[in-house]
Amino acid sequence: MKRVNILLGGPKTEYSQELSSIKAVPGPWVGADKGSLYLLEQGIIPEIAIGDFDSISKKEQKLLKENVPDFKKYPPEKDDTDSELCLLAAREKFDAQEYYVYGATGGRIDHFLVNLFLPFDPRFLDFYDKLYYKSKTNTIRFFRPGHYTIYHENGMKYVAFVNLGPVTHLKLKDAKYKLTDFSAGHPVSWASNEFLGETIDFEFQSGIVAVIQSKDN
Repeated sequence: MKRVNILLGGPKTEYSQELSSIKAVPGPWVGADKGSLYLLEQGIIPEIAIGDFDSISKKEQKLLKENVPDFKKYPPEKDDTDSELCLLAAREKFDAQEYYVYGATGGRIDHFLVNLFLPFDPRFLDFYDKLYYKSKTNTIRFFRPGHYTIYHENGMKYVAFVNLGPVTHLKLKDAKYKLTDFSAGHPVSWASNEFLGETIDFEFQSGIVAVIQSKDN
């Protein structure tokens, strides 16, 4: 399967513009906690609803259980966040080429950091570079070492290259602000860069790099 969509429980004010026409978004849906309820409200039955569901009522949980083919409830006292459980369940069921995750960047910062650091969890090692975090003002992707061409996303003004840990030989070749050969043993956010054309080429030899395309709210 090419694409699966995952709606987490982040605030609706941070939802990507494309969710205003949510039925037009291609691919099946997986919902975490109240994200599952929002999908039902929009006339979409998620393939999986997963989480501790501590943010919705018993009546709403019953509604999900009666309508969603795969309803998975976990106790609040658990090692994984709802987003981790959701992504792992989506991976197991769909083995998709792309995982579009909505609601991953707004709300609580501690939850966002869990999502940002997922590439360092061995359970996500084989598919972290297939994740797309989408919000109202940001798109985040993760890259493993190699050479890449990224395309300017419509409506986004800025692009940032963030080495999440140690990185070697990071090069930004045709961005507004170039980087010839950067290595470091600590994270750095190369923020507020911009596209000069429709694409930017970049490369690095080791580490994990997050690329964030963004705009002001």
